[in-house]
Amino acid sequence: MQMQDYVRKVDSLSSEDTLFQIPLRKEYLLKQIGHGRRVLDVGCLGGKISHLIREQNNEVWGVEINEAAARAAEKRQIRIKVANVEDGLPFEDDFFDFIHAGEILEHLYDTKHFFEECWRVLRPQGVFIFTTPNLNSLENRVRILSGRYLAMAGAYPEDHFGEHVRIFNFEKVHELCWQAGFSVEEIRGIPILQPKGRMVDFSFSLMGRVFPKWSKLLMVKARKEMED
Repeated sequence: MQMQDYVRKVDSLSSEDTLFQIPLRKEYLLKQIGHGRRVLDVGCLGGKISHLIREQNNEVWGVEINEAAARAAEKRQIRIKVANVEDGLPFEDDFFDFIHAGEILEHLYDTKHFFEECWRVLRPQGVFIFTTPNLNSLENRVRILSGRYLAMAGAYPEDHFGEHVRIFNFEKVHELCWQAGFSVEEIRGIPILQPKGRMVDFSFSLMGRVFPKWSKLLMVKARKEMED
């Protein structure tokens, strides 16, 4: 089964509540976007975050590959296009002020093409904010030293996080942004997805906030640079 077929069929809405509760993500995103902007939410699922953006008096569009999730977003009055972003973004050039892609990059094969498409549909000096798992997280460093498998990765699609096909770190985030014409303005560390109450989980979460390179998730703010 090709990855796009797997993503179309999997119950994406079952994970939306967990993603919605990621600490610090939506608060930072809403503050950066502000009011009166045209915003694209890539991989918007059922539109919970899109709805918060819309409530700030923004014009919000969503792109979602899973049709059931897209219908749920429509019920929240989000303008939706059902599409596979690996084929491109179905919008005209210089259309958006902001693009948000939450936990999308790790699912894509041609990430460079996706970044180039984001650059294309953003207006001059437009902002691209995305979150993605961090290969060099403190948790992964400990896992490797102890002979365990990487967190947020899998060996096959049904394996936990096995639908992830790319994993990034600070170096590769900067490299990919630069190649696509973005300048990185900020990278923040985001705490772990599902704190389990154990001291080790708390420690990983705290260290990731203080030292972003050790965080489980990276939240990146990049700006579209104009071609010479």
